Amino acid sequence: MTGFLLRIIINAVILVVMVAQLPGIFVDTLGGTLLGATIVGLANAAIRPLLALAELPFNMLTLGGVTVMTNIFTPFMVVKALPGFQVTGAIALLAGVLLMTLCSFTLSKVIQDR
Repeated sequence: MTGFLLRIIINAVILVVMVAQLPGIFVDTLGGTLLGATIVGLANAAIRPLLALAELPFNMLTLGGVTVMTNIFTPFMVVKALPGFQVTGAIALLAGVLLMTLCSFTLSKVIQDR
């Protein structure tokens, strides 16, 4: 359980840094950034692994194409649902998704629940 919470917190911090550093990703307020970071961190730590398990048979057929779509679609859904978040341009969205995917994958391998 502590590993799960630690992954959520680190994912949230990564999103806050990403919003501050990447051009094309804007948030109206700091409170909105922290709320969005928490929700995206929770989605990356909890929902995405469940989707990965459900999509396993399709991954074998598409050679991992479904995973790429899930990694793009999950944060995009969360960001679109939150008020005050704006993502302008496909480059900013792709860069943000790739950064979050890489960080989330690394965190899942390094920090495991025991």
